[in-house]
Amino acid sequence: MRRLDEKWLVLIVAASGTFAVVLNQTIMNVALPRIMGVFGAGIDQAQLVLTGFMLATAITMPVTPFLSERLGTKRLYLLTVALFTLGSLLCGLAWSIPSLVVARVLQGLGGGMVQPLGMAMLFRVTPPEQRGTIMGIWAMPVMLGPILGPTLGGFLVEYVDWRWVFYINLPVGALSVALGWLLLRETPLTPGRRFDLIGFVLAAICSSGALLGLSKAPNDGWDDTTVVGLLALAGITLPVFIWWELRTAQPLLNLRLFAIPAFAVGGAVNFVATISMFGALFLLPVFLQNVRGMGPMQTGLLMVPQALASTASIIAGGRLYDRFGPRPLVLIGLVIMAAATFPLARLDLTTPDDTLLWLLVLRGSATGFLIMPAITAWLASAPAAQTPAASALNNVLRQLFSTFATAVFASILQLRTAFHQANLSMFVVPDAPAVARLLAQGQQFALAQGLSVQQGKALVIAQLAGQVRQAAAVRGFDDCFLLATLVCIAGILPALFLRQAARGAARAPTRR
Repeated sequence: MRRLDEKWLVLIVAASGTFAVVLNQTIMNVALPRIMGVFGAGIDQAQLVLTGFMLATAITMPVTPFLSERLGTKRLYLLTVALFTLGSLLCGLAWSIPSLVVARVLQGLGGGMVQPLGMAMLFRVTPPEQRGTIMGIWAMPVMLGPILGPTLGGFLVEYVDWRWVFYINLPVGALSVALGWLLLRETPLTPGRRFDLIGFVLAAICSSGALLGLSKAPNDGWDDTTVVGLLALAGITLPVFIWWELRTAQPLLNLRLFAIPAFAVGGAVNFVATISMFGALFLLPVFLQNVRGMGPMQTGLLMVPQALASTASIIAGGRLYDRFGPRPLVLIGLVIMAAATFPLARLDLTTPDDTLLWLLVLRGSATGFLIMPAITAWLASAPAAQTPAASALNNVLRQLFSTFATAVFASILQLRTAFHQANLSMFVVPDAPAVARLLAQGQQFALAQGLSVQQGKALVIAQLAGQVRQAAAVRGFDDCFLLATLVCIAGILPALFLRQAARGAARAPTRR
């Protein structure tokens, strides 16, 4: 009974801290334009507000297993949530972009360890036969944050004040610290473990280069000197990092876990699941706001039913995971996700909101059967003693996966839009009957309004150019949604090899 009680107590603490961190990651995208206007900052300065947090989390995540063994999981969790809450307070009090960047880095240093610690604590106290249910409940804030963030952020920025985007974290963070202090038990310490400084430096360089390069590529281009340099730096340090981690006796990240077939398969499935989820999650708000002209608040409200469907499916998926294991659920989730994403490949300006609403609800329903069973099976395939290391690897890679998905889909969107615009422009020539008719009507309109023939012709050309750009953008989005559908279908193959890892301990790989 004590063990049963403990897992629910840990769940309350972990979910509260995780929700604050996940919500903060998505809510910033809505507030950034207002912050730029308040401080008179350019896009390069404002980008540091996002990248500072992202890099801080990437650097701290790999250190989580070492610090949890040296300080204890409870102490480290309280410290990280307190640091994140303090950073949120300083963000709200920021008086300039540089001060906001520093506060965001402080936020990231704390927030980067909250999710891996929460997952590790839950796995430690939850029996294997109940992990699906518990992880499903814990996943609710993880799944709801990216969907509710834009809605809540749009409301706060439009009707309250942009500083409340950060102040809203204070009560949640304080509650999580108080609950953790009262409810959590401390774990045994391992003071003799050495810190892998070389691995830490290599991991920091590699992850920073990859995240910065991927985040800059859509805007600056993949052939930009800075982007190429950052990605090359990551590509050079990655094999060195892998070689060192496999060579040292006490690695920063235990890459030997990938020698477990079930763990390697779990990583592949999570790669596909993350790309399919975050790809469409990035594309839909951009389409609704930039092409259909909807505001952030209106866009967020349209996506709320998806969040509600995700909540229901996560709870159901967790219970079904405990009964049937991950394989059937992930396969069902991939099929539903593909079925809900394929119709989005035929979106246009006349697509009714009701149609979008039902497709989003269907995608939300697929989330509970796909994302959390895949993550739970991935963690469960590692030996129990390696749960903190597996959790750290899981969070580091999922952050890289989501950044990769956003960068790739943003770049493909630009390329396909430019391609369609060039093709459509070939048919907009003066000899085309429809164009000639519009030019004649424009000239008549100009003469009736007291304008010159040249001015009327310029008005028609500008109107046609706008229609071409809009049509090209719609077709570019359709191509990206089609690619997202194919990614879901491609994920079926590795999902077939998922094992019932949740009910049995995986064997540790032998060390060389």
